[in-house]
Amino acid sequence: MGPTFRVRIVVFTSGERFPVLLDQQGCPLFRPNLFALTQVRGRNLSTSTISNVLRAIVVLEHFLAAQGIDIDDRLEYGDLLSVAEVEGLVRSSRQPLAELGFRAAASCIQSKKPVQAKEAVRARPLGQHLKEVAPQVASTRLLYIRSYLAWLADDRRSRNGVSNTFLARLQSATDTTFRALDSRMRYSRAAGIGIEREGLSDRQLLELLRVTDPSCADNPWRDEHTRHRNALLVRWLLNLGLRIGEALGVRNSDIDSRLGEVTIHRRADDAADPRRNQPQTKTRARVLQLQNDLLAQTRAYILDHRSGLPKSQAHGFLFVASRSGRPLTIAAAEKVFEVLRTACPGLPKDLSPHLLRHTWNDIFSRQMDEARVTSANEQKYRSYLMGWSPTSDTAAVYTRRHIRRKAQEVSLAMQKQAMGGGKHE
Repeated sequence: MGPTFRVRIVVFTSGERFPVLLDQQGCPLFRPNLFALTQVRGRNLSTSTISNVLRAIVVLEHFLAAQGIDIDDRLEYGDLLSVAEVEGLVRSSRQPLAELGFRAAASCIQSKKPVQAKEAVRARPLGQHLKEVAPQVASTRLLYIRSYLAWLADDRRSRNGVSNTFLARLQSATDTTFRALDSRMRYSRAAGIGIEREGLSDRQLLELLRVTDPSCADNPWRDEHTRHRNALLVRWLLNLGLRIGEALGVRNSDIDSRLGEVTIHRRADDAADPRRNQPQTKTRARVLQLQNDLLAQTRAYILDHRSGLPKSQAHGFLFVASRSGRPLTIAAAEKVFEVLRTACPGLPKDLSPHLLRHTWNDIFSRQMDEARVTSANEQKYRSYLMGWSPTSDTAAVYTRRHIRRKAQEVSLAMQKQAMGGGKHE
């Protein structure tokens, strides 16, 4: 078997979470972890960002292992990656991490026993080789890999006794590698022409609310607590536009039933949170209003379903695991949407917690139109409710999408009018 690299989150006694890249023996890899510590954590970036950087380096490490490339030896001689090797790295960046582990293993087998390698590839499930991550994910991976390679090259330049000839050779090699990487770090064509991701259609939204209703016969879960928890989780994401990390970080004490409000707090590296991969609030803390029906549904869940679970009283987090009563993890929450995608053909194949955030923004845009709110005020309101800075450009992304949709409607109306006018002539 080839080497298997993985990222593990270490929790310190202070509550800080720090991702670490491990090799197949479970030992930390020195260079990648030093890069994450000094160049990523040193910029005060989030745990999830550090994890994403290290997972990008996992892609690089798998590729180097599969190709038999020793990057340190390359740098010692003033070389880096050729254009052909960059092309192979780009292909690897498009693969899921689990797929890369298989490819690295198959490559190592092929170097020793070609027949076994072919049989291993043939034994794979039909169509498995077609799996790819989103273009934006692949481009982000390449961006992080580029930063890591640049850091390695800078480290080699900084050593004593380096000649001008060597520096020139290394500069030429890095220029070649980085030009090749830069030319291939492109998003999808849709992203290039300004088509942003959209939320659920009205029909899909009604279907989601129907199948997650605890009393629905098509509800894919049988456990009573799971049905009510998942229905509430979907309603919180839809009604409040929360990120999944924000929803999973809500505690019962954050909810003010008297005022009908919930405070979305920032609790990075919370020592009281037992989850290794702590759900976090990436945006600003804020106070949101809970609609009466949602507040009543939340109360009923806490009193009638959550309270009876073991270990649910040992912490204050709202959403809990059905069997243990421990705080619900990000992986378990994502599994909820995986089950919905599989069990409900009427729902989109890309259904995810974040898609509900997009849905909230689509509904918000329509509400602002009906209320005749100005674009400037709409952007302010959206930024507050989403937790963005008042000066953030993020709100403009959703505003542009809504403007595009309205412009298309006007264009169609003009075309119909023009066709009608032509008939009268």
